[in-house]
Amino acid sequence: MDIVTVHNLKKYFGRGENQVKALDGVDLAIEKGKFTAIIGASGSGKTTLLNMIGGMDIPDEGEVIVDGVNLRGLKEKELSVFRRSKVGFIYQNFNLVSTLTVKENILFPLSLAGSTPDPVFFEEIVKLLHIEERLNAFPAELSGGGQQRVAIARALIAKPAIILADEPTGNLDSKSGQNVLGLLKLSVETYRQTLVMITHNLELAQMADCVVRIEDGRVRA
Repeated sequence: MDIVTVHNLKKYFGRGENQVKALDGVDLAIEKGKFTAIIGASGSGKTTLLNMIGGMDIPDEGEVIVDGVNLRGLKEKELSVFRRSKVGFIYQNFNLVSTLTVKENILFPLSLAGSTPDPVFFEEIVKLLHIEERLNAFPAELSGGGQQRVAIARALIAKPAIILADEPTGNLDSKSGQNVLGLLKLSVETYRQTLVMITHNLELAQMADCVVRIEDGRVRA
């Protein structure tokens, strides 16, 4: 069963001779419960595609359907609700709030939505990611790998339909990157999540169930 369906997706930047075809007719299906890696060189369109799937950007043509929700034509308020309820984001630079503790950062998405956390689920996540002893620490007190584990917990806490990871190990050394990605993969397998990760690292991409290659705004076989 596919959780994401992308059809004839197009996104252009600029006009005339300076126009850049970030996405030039992408068709893609992502299977529910699987780890899909999207690879490609810088400027290939992979980040634009991830942003489209996450409702962070609007296509010029085509449609994106995520967990039964067609994003085409949704207003910004509706897209905000979609992102809060359906998507967990993990960024290269972690995007943690420096003035909040680890625990507060993890629960932040639920606070924004006015939702009550599941204490049992919270405890499971922090133990799985080995951060149960650092809940009262602040992000600056953690290593890069530690901060990324907190970001993973934050992405999982609302039990989203899909996790979108944008170069999640890009700011980590090789060993830390592999450790974090291993924990991320274990997390999504444990909770039967769908993970879509963009990366230029072929070694890390090999850990995925499926690899999609983007080149010049198109999916290549």
